[in-house]
Amino acid sequence: MGFIITFDHQLFLWIQYHCHNLFFDAVFPWIRHKQHWYPLYFLIGVFLLIKYRWTGLRMLLVAALCLLLSDNLSSKIIKPLVHRDRPCNDAVISTQFTPLIECGDGYSFTSSHAANHFAIAFVLCLFFYKKNKWLLIAGMLWAGTISFAQVYVGVHYPLDIMAGACLGIIVALSLQLILNKYFARYFIIP
Repeated sequence: MGFIITFDHQLFLWIQYHCHNLFFDAVFPWIRHKQHWYPLYFLIGVFLLIKYRWTGLRMLLVAALCLLLSDNLSSKIIKPLVHRDRPCNDAVISTQFTPLIECGDGYSFTSSHAANHFAIAFVLCLFFYKKNKWLLIAGMLWAGTISFAQVYVGVHYPLDIMAGACLGIIVALSLQLILNKYFARYFIIP
């Protein structure tokens, strides 16, 4: 386990030393704020409701449930159990880089941003996977960019992001498997 933590610290510092540039310094702090994505969520919701009506409403309810599960598992169960400090709050690591945003309190593992965005992207993309396989790739790139921004600004380690992404995908996939087994006829896209 010590090797994994050491590698995680080194990868974090490598990103801090070698990936920063003026463009990313301006863009990534903006990208990581969930409030900036509310208009997109609203447009997705409107699209689903207009195009698919009751099926679209059920999709939105599933996405909301997925978000609720991933967020609570990450922030209320895993973070309190693991107690991992954020890089910007770590006594040793924080002296080796300058965070781009205010650090805040709370624990680092797992990243709730990663868990939540991957859960939303994955569960919504699975609804459309048979007709539009490219949406899954686009959704994962979108969630991955937001998650990487968390490392870039200095509030999460790469392992926090990877674990959060896995958590979000597992929650979305589990929920989708349950839906397909028991409620498939309610989520068929006309």
